[in-house]
Amino acid sequence: MQHIDRYERGVAAARRRFHDDPAVRLVQNPGIGASHLEAFFIHFCALGVAMTEPVEGWIRRAGEACVRAGFDTLGRALQGHARAEADHHLLMIADLDRLCARRAAAGRVALKPGDMLALPWPESTQCYRQIHEDVIAGPHPYAQIAIENEIEMLSVDVGPRLLVNTRYLLGDDILDDLSFLTDHVTLDIGHTKFNRRQMVTFLDTQAEQGRVEGVLDALVVAGSEALDAYRAFVSDCVSMSR
Repeated sequence: MQHIDRYERGVAAARRRFHDDPAVRLVQNPGIGASHLEAFFIHFCALGVAMTEPVEGWIRRAGEACVRAGFDTLGRALQGHARAEADHHLLMIADLDRLCARRAAAGRVALKPGDMLALPWPESTQCYRQIHEDVIAGPHPYAQIAIENEIEMLSVDVGPRLLVNTRYLLGDDILDDLSFLTDHVTLDIGHTKFNRRQMVTFLDTQAEQGRVEGVLDALVVAGSEALDAYRAFVSDCVSMSR
C-alpha cells in the first residue's frame, strides 16, 4: 500500500464525520430554506474572516519551521504556496457587505456588516486557530500540509453541491455575492493537487529515512483535528443563523 493511501485511510473517519454532520448536510439541502441559507452565509463570512485572514501567515511560518527542522523541500514549497493565500479574507468581507445589503433590500432582518464582524468568536473558530498554532510551534510543523489538504479539499468536494443548492434557493445572481466560495471551488482544484503532490513526495522521502510511521501519525492527527474543528464551525454558523 502506498504511504498516501495509508494517510487517506487514517483520515477517513474524520471525513465521514464531516460529510455526515447534520449541519453540513442541511446547507446542501433545499429544506434549509432561502432565508436560513442566506443568513448562514452571512455568519460564515463574518466569522470566517478570523479563520481565513491568518492562513498566509500560518503556511509561511509552518514552512519556515519545516526548514529549521530539516524538512527543506516541503518547507520551501509551503513558503511559496503561502503567497497564493494572501488577502482571501477580503473576499469574505466584500461578500458580507453584499449579502447584508441583499438581505436588507429584500426586507429580511439583517445586521450591519460591522456588527457581524464584531461577533464573539465561537469555540470552533478559536479551536481551528489554535490547531494551526500548535502545529507550527510543535515538533511536527510539516503537518500543516495535511491541514491544507483536508480544508481545501472541502471546496472541491462539498463546494459544488453547496452552490447547486444555493442557486436553487436564492437564484443565480447570488453567486455574485459569494466570491470567496465560488473562487475557492475553482482555485482549490489546483491547490489540492499541489497538497497531494507534496504529501506523496514528503512521505516517500521520510519512508526512505525510516521515519514514515511517526510522520503518518502526525499528518493524520492534524488533518482530522482540522476537519473536526471546521465541521463544528459550520454547525455554529447554522445554529447562529437560525
